[in-house]
Amino acid sequence: MNGRQARGCGMSAHDRTKTTTKKAANSIVGKLTAGILSVASAVSLAAAPAAAAQSVLVIGDSLQTGTGPYLERELGSLPVEFDFRNGRGSAEGLERLRLRLRPEHTIVVFDLGTNDDPRNPDALYANLSTARGLAGDRCMVVSTILRPAYAGVGPEGLTAAVERFAAGDGNTVVADWYAAATSSPEILYGDGYHARPEGYALRGKLIADAVTACSGGGGAGDATGLPPPSDKAPREPPALPDPEPEPPAEVPGPALRTPAPLALLGRAVRGAVTIVAAAGSDARRAAGMAPPEPVLGAP
Repeated sequence: MNGRQARGCGMSAHDRTKTTTKKAANSIVGKLTAGILSVASAVSLAAAPAAAAQSVLVIGDSLQTGTGPYLERELGSLPVEFDFRNGRGSAEGLERLRLRLRPEHTIVVFDLGTNDDPRNPDALYANLSTARGLAGDRCMVVSTILRPAYAGVGPEGLTAAVERFAAGDGNTVVADWYAAATSSPEILYGDGYHARPEGYALRGKLIADAVTACSGGGGAGDATGLPPPSDKAPREPPALPDPEPEPPAEVPGPALRTPAPLALLGRAVRGAVTIVAAAGSDARRAAGMAPPEPVLGAP
């Protein structure tokens, strides 16, 4: 065999075709492997930050009108969504929780009970238990209750129901608004239950501390270093309605956006498909095959 034969010049047409086809196949396998690795890498990179992300859903009543701005400030960059209405009781709150809860919510603040009937604290306990079922394994934050007496019954029974639920649940943190407000009556208006701006600031910090405890950042401690009153906080106390008014018509939750990890995965898959198409074209050219017939009506 001379040098030219060693380089393939003496090979038959059949042998040369087999060699060319083998090289093309190797090229396809290589490009497919690269595409698969690219998709796997994209999924891995996208999943890591998503797993660590946290988001808070707050279901509340009129107290969140004053508490919300301070709570949002205390939580900083942590995403938070609010759903509150004046006069809302815990039973209506269950329907709102069922409607608004999304997979991306990792902490649920169920800030209700003030408008419940203090003569029936067991109903609040049952609603908190139902909220736990809706929340799944998410951490929950609840607040003790401060409200005026109704039919001669004060809020102590409602507060005891909240504490009893949290003690038996194991994944619920209590923001003790009743203890904070009754021990510092100067943060309340003269009626003894509506908060002044500094009272809402304290309440926002109590709930934020509970959210931090849910996030693994330590237990909720005493509220200190209160921020100045917010312009959004009400300056006059709103009227507190009788327990459990009729619920309003349902309001749809926010439109869902495609999660970033899925969008990144889609781009990676499209890139892999492009690689495979290019590899197929290379194989046809290497084997001397004509391009595929065009689809009828295609440009």
